[in-house]
This record gives sequence, structure tokens and C-alpha cells, in this order.
Amino acid sequence: MDANKIKSNFEQADQHIKAAKSELNRPAEDVVPFMVCRSARYAISNYLQGFLLKNEIEFDEEASVETLREKCLAIDDKFKTFDLSAITFARDDEYSAEFDEMENSIDLAEQAKQLVGA
Repeated sequence: MDANKIKSNFEQADQHIKAAKSELNRPAEDVVPFMVCRSARYAISNYLQGFLLKNEIEFDEEASVETLREKCLAIDDKFKTFDLSAITFARDDEYSAEFDEMENSIDLAEQAKQLVGA
């Protein structure tokens, strides 16, 4: 187990959540939904990857968050409650401009942090 790599993943995830929140807190006309959604997705991905590293499970760094979630679920049933259906984007070029959906993506990133114990 590479403790530095795990720590790095969790720190990057924290930075992505901070970036998503910062973007969402700008005046409404200045918010870039792509930035919020991408940052939240990266945070989720980094948290899940850190959890997999901590459990010495191999994964593709380019895997979707759903694929990473499935690998985490194979380790711990608590990931059954981690429902990714609230986010409507799978790739960087897909995002939601709806405020509630942007908030949901940040909430999911925070839930991922709690699930992995970061």
C-alpha cells in the first residue's frame, strides 16, 4: 500500500471539492457549470481511487466513477447507498447548468469523502 499515493488522491479530491464550491459561489451569471461538474466528478473519482488504493485493489485511472463505485461496492456494502444517478454527466464535455444539479454533484463528492473515510 502506497500511503503517499493514497494521501495524494484524497488531497486532490479535497482541492476539487473546494474548486467546485468556489465556482458555484460566484455570482450566478459568472458560474461556469462545466467547472463545477468537472471538479465534483474529479473529486468523486479521486476519493474512490484512494479507497481502492487503500484496499490494494487495482483499477484503471481513466475508469468512470460508476466503474470505480462498483469496485468499491465489491469491498464494502456501504457503497450501495452511493447513488450516482443524481449526476447527469459522465464525461468532461457533459454537464448540467441547473443550480440544483450542480449542488447535487458537490453533495455526492462530499458523500464520497465520508464513505471512504478521507
